[in-house]
Amino acid sequence: MYSYDVISESVRNPHELAAELTRRSAQGWELVQITYDGSSWFHAFIRHQGQVSPAPSASSMTTPSLGDTSTQWSPTPSADVPANWYKDPSSRYELRYWNGTSWTEHVSTAGKQSTDEPRS
Repeated sequence: MYSYDVISESVRNPHELAAELTRRSAQGWELVQITYDGSSWFHAFIRHQGQVSPAPSASSMTTPSLGDTSTQWSPTPSADVPANWYKDPSSRYELRYWNGTSWTEHVSTAGKQSTDEPRS
């Protein structure tokens, strides 16, 4: 059985995607495919043998705390990604809340929370 995850990075930062893939490879993750959305994002689909928790955290496999902006976001996180604050996929705020199913209107910048409807 495999566990799957997605790493997304702006086309302006391909070196960040390469660095994250290198880190994940050292943790036993295997690259399945890299796609380009045609405008501004690369998406790397990876898998790991066995049952592991997919996590958007770039440097560790733990869930980030509010205010931790070091995480990578996924434009379409899997349902296995736990509800928590993650880097805002729209880049309009530092963090946006993922409810375990979809992005919510709850956002935060510099620790100050507000609301902003997510854009598709």
